[in-house]
Amino acid sequence: TQEVTNMDWREEEAREIAQEIRAMDTWDMELLKKLCALANMEEEWEQADGETFEEVANKAAETLGVELH
Repeated sequence: TQEVTNMDWREEEAREIAQEIRAMDTWDMELLKKLCALANMEEEWEQADGETFEEVANKAAETLGVELH
């Protein structure tokens, strides 16, 4: 059996989260927070506000190679 690396796990988790986010009509802040954590962007997420959270989430998605839209 092939050993799963830490990055593989993060990529799979990111894909699952992004799929859930795309299926929703509104932003789910908990899912976006998880996505940012996977991208090591917790600090940016915590500092984001109503004007900037979407930009931070999109940057996290780009870092992880997933689409939110």
